Amino acid sequence: MDRDFLVPEPLSTPHGTVAFADETWNVDPRELQIFFQAEEVYWTADRTIGQWRRLLACSRMLTARLVPEGHRGGRLVGATRLWSDHAYEAKLYDVVTARDLMGQGIATELVKWALRHPWAGEVQRFVLETRDAAAFYPRFGFRLGSEADSLHMRVGVAELEQRGLR
Repeated sequence: MDRDFLVPEPLSTPHGTVAFADETWNVDPRELQIFFQAEEVYWTADRTIGQWRRLLACSRMLTARLVPEGHRGGRLVGATRLWSDHAYEAKLYDVVTARDLMGQGIATELVKWALRHPWAGEVQRFVLETRDAAAFYPRFGFRLGSEADSLHMRVGVAELEQRGLR
């Protein structure tokens, strides 16, 4: 399968052309950290460069860049991370668009691309978590889970350590 076939077509915006790329293996983790901090993404505020490297090692980083015509590279203006167990479940993480380019279709293209990305494998479902963008995701078929689906549970490492489990 031609991987480039799946990459969204460049998107024309009032700010210029936005090109999409799978930058899992060549994005600079420092650039990701700077982008997410500049966009004040609360859930990534404390991520270190080492954590960004580990995240990239186990997932795919799909990006959107505002690029000069006919060139690659350019300003990072959107990103999403795709994780998968390749058999049952895939998860979308870190869907972010630069504030000055919101409403231009960048996040829509990134999410659609992640949902059809062959790296996810033949999973039965895609999941995500959001606190502030719940109205965005139903257009792709996402809905609130119910207790019949599953319960979302968490435990912190500090608690595990207190229990002698780590």
